[in-house]
Amino acid sequence: MTIDDAKTILKELINRSADFGFEEASATYSDHDSMSVDILNGEVSSYENSRDSGITFRGLKNGQMGSCSTNIIDEHTVDYLLSGAMENCLVLDDEDPDFIYCDPDHKELVFTQMSGAYDKNTYDRFKELGLAIEKAILDIDPSVRQVDYLSIACSRGPCMMMNTKGLYAYTDEDGISLYAGARAERDGEVKSGGHYWIGKDIDDFNLAEFTAEVEDNLISKFGASSMKSGTYDAIFKNEAFVSLFKAFFGNFSSYSIQKGLSLLAGKTGTKIASDVFTLKELPMYEKALTKIPFDSEGVLTYDKAIIENGIFMTALYNLKTANKEQIKSTGNGFGSGIGVSNLVVTPGDKDFNGLCREVGQGVIITEVSGLHAGVNPISGDFSLLSEGFLIEEGKRGRPVEQITISGNFYDLIQNIKEFGSDTTNVPGSRGEFFCPSVIIGNINISGEE
Repeated sequence: MTIDDAKTILKELINRSADFGFEEASATYSDHDSMSVDILNGEVSSYENSRDSGITFRGLKNGQMGSCSTNIIDEHTVDYLLSGAMENCLVLDDEDPDFIYCDPDHKELVFTQMSGAYDKNTYDRFKELGLAIEKAILDIDPSVRQVDYLSIACSRGPCMMMNTKGLYAYTDEDGISLYAGARAERDGEVKSGGHYWIGKDIDDFNLAEFTAEVEDNLISKFGASSMKSGTYDAIFKNEAFVSLFKAFFGNFSSYSIQKGLSLLAGKTGTKIASDVFTLKELPMYEKALTKIPFDSEGVLTYDKAIIENGIFMTALYNLKTANKEQIKSTGNGFGSGIGVSNLVVTPGDKDFNGLCREVGQGVIITEVSGLHAGVNPISGDFSLLSEGFLIEEGKRGRPVEQITISGNFYDLIQNIKEFGSDTTNVPGSRGEFFCPSVIIGNINISGEE
């Protein structure tokens, strides 16, 4: 179905919504074209090429916002969506009002960000690259036994929204993701590790750099053992810090705060973290692969500090939660709830080796696991199995494993001492999290007694 065909259906949904008793309505069309190639043992183990289109209708009736979605687009689609949303309204009992929104000064929101490089993503290209990656990883060291997982995937597609208040919004995006995970064995000791890459142009992928990252994440683990229990200064590698922080990021949602599920209630404008910690949401960040000009509700996004020099500046709001406090949405209404686009932690001046010299004696945390079972997102308490390295005389020392880090999230962000300059971008559901490695003091580690 073409964009013009989709636009015709959306217009019909909007125009006929009043006939079904809807006071206000919106309709969204999305189209998702994707391909993936998996490599195993020198051949393609899986290949998928698919296209998924869908339309969602939302309508306000008797104070309830009913919705209905379908992937089947034919002559019955409009009646099916309108009837389904109407029936949905009859069973809902939401006390908090929902909204259909349009900024009268920005009724037409159009943003295209296709790279122009997507047609390079062919089966033959991905197969050739995947086989080259597998061979390069296997050639790292004789101890590398297997590349257990290697997948290259790409996707693209537009999203279009219209509503009864006159909004027309259109955006699109495309991208590539790649991940490889390998296994190595020495003297009966088995280790696993891997790396990922995201981009828009397959020509930007650097095989040598990628292989070097896999090597460091895999071979450097040999010889790992536990360490003495105690309280240490620690460097959280960028990806490990992002993993831990994301486990508690729901506390910054206005929904969690309003429901009493976050200890940040009433803390806006107060100091909750170290002076060196500044976290911003930059939806149109120039380094981000995907820019987010507006949210799923048609609200324009904008740059904002969530934490600035340790001060909690704002929670994240959609239209519904903002109305409860009689304020404006922050442009974080994504899907059926609250989401976030591109997050950026302000980096420091020292590279990773400089952070190690600053700590002197301590530990590097490279991986944390058990984030579903080992965290209490409300209290902030955590206890997580971790891996990493010792820091000895200001340098990365031997690898460590079978250690548990424990503490409280709110204490942890207060104990941040310094951020490095080694910013990496970790993909998320909507955008990316740009974050450097960080020195954190007073980390409780349980290992050897």
